[in-house]
Amino acid sequence: MALAPQHPDVTPSSFYRRVRRWQIAFHCILLLAVLVLGIWSYRRFLFFVVLIPIAFTPFSYARLRLQQDVEQALHAMRPTAALLPILTGLGLFFDAIMIAQALTARLGSPVPILQSPGIAWLGAIWYSAHVLLFVGYVLLDFARWSRRRLTRALQQWFSLPHEAPVSPERRQFLQQVGVLGAGAPFLLSLSGAKLTYDFRVEERELTLPHWPPALDGLRVAHLSDIHVGGAMNRDRLLRMAALTNNARPDLVVHTGDFLTHRRGDFDLPLYEALAQIRAPYGQWACLGNHDFDRPEQLVSRLREAGVITLRDTLTTLSLRGQSVEIGGIDFPLRGLGIQARSYTQIVQSLGPRGPLPRLLLIHDPRAFATIPDGCADLVFSGHTHGGQVGIQLGQDHALTVVGLVGIPDQGIFQRKDMMMFITRCVGFYGYPMRLGIPPEIALLTLRAPQSQPSRTMPASRWENHPPKSSVQDGAEET
Repeated sequence: MALAPQHPDVTPSSFYRRVRRWQIAFHCILLLAVLVLGIWSYRRFLFFVVLIPIAFTPFSYARLRLQQDVEQALHAMRPTAALLPILTGLGLFFDAIMIAQALTARLGSPVPILQSPGIAWLGAIWYSAHVLLFVGYVLLDFARWSRRRLTRALQQWFSLPHEAPVSPERRQFLQQVGVLGAGAPFLLSLSGAKLTYDFRVEERELTLPHWPPALDGLRVAHLSDIHVGGAMNRDRLLRMAALTNNARPDLVVHTGDFLTHRRGDFDLPLYEALAQIRAPYGQWACLGNHDFDRPEQLVSRLREAGVITLRDTLTTLSLRGQSVEIGGIDFPLRGLGIQARSYTQIVQSLGPRGPLPRLLLIHDPRAFATIPDGCADLVFSGHTHGGQVGIQLGQDHALTVVGLVGIPDQGIFQRKDMMMFITRCVGFYGYPMRLGIPPEIALLTLRAPQSQPSRTMPASRWENHPPKSSVQDGAEET
């Protein structure tokens, strides 16, 4: 796929050349920022070195190609040609906002003007729309290539006449329709801004094969991947806490990624919000891959807010007079002072499974494929943000890239008599917004076997289609 004009009769304008030079400068700025970042963190340096070609090169391709299509369409409509300088200027302005927000996203204190109303989501919408546009261009080019190959094959096989050349009028019409179609990703991204923090309580009933009758109807709120910082601000955190309280849970579990990879006091509103959550049997948590900049400080602050963090440990609670085991497992990382052990070893170190019911908190749902059979009644997990980008087909069903590559993204999974629930999570990280996949505060009502059947997924969802990518020691989210 080349960035040169598609049609030889329309040469690149001075506006296109300016945008192209700016995109080159844009990548140089990013590389310089990465080099500076590498002075403090080699691990983050490597992360961004990989991220730039994966995340921003497709953006630049779509950006230049859209500029080209707009110029060709306006060239065909002489009265509107005066719009080109205005549209080009707006595009450069949006580029500048996007890169400024990207480079300051990891600061402990956000830049007020970049987080002001009307500006805060501008960079995210601009970026995500071009990523979707890139996918559209790739599919369009593939369709054109396939059509040409098929046409040539049919002409050779059946001695059909060659196609007549496309008339200038039809070409102009197709260009104009193409530019209008390019607006669809921008509209989709704009709708995603509202969806991203549209917190809702999603209730489910889940029957566990060995759940004791004394705990029938236990209400467990599941929060994960809050990712405090940036747009996940104090007001949104307090709303999350209020919605959780309104659900009246007996127990609250967190499955990691409270933070982002940043330092400073950006996370203080998190503890204020968590301290307001009320549950008779407390709040319990494990750590995710984003929680290891200063894990001891995080665990201490969570404890002060009323959240007990279980780090490769198991404890016993008394719920309604019934003893229940609850365990939590750290996300395994390398190079951070944490011994990366397999999930199987960690679960075995918790001790043999006895007659008591057991809940297990694991950040990454891929671990479900590696832990021993029957080591828990119910595993809680997050990490995937429900897929974050895709089409939600039901409460626990979605079409996402994460799911298509074989990674469990959301919902209920079953291995023999052990179940796992993956929440769509509260927050997100990485891709600048959710598209099609809403966040959730999950509320599970746990039922004993003699209760009414619950809305669980059939075992075949996991057993007949195991994940293609299981967790390895030291694996990290990218």
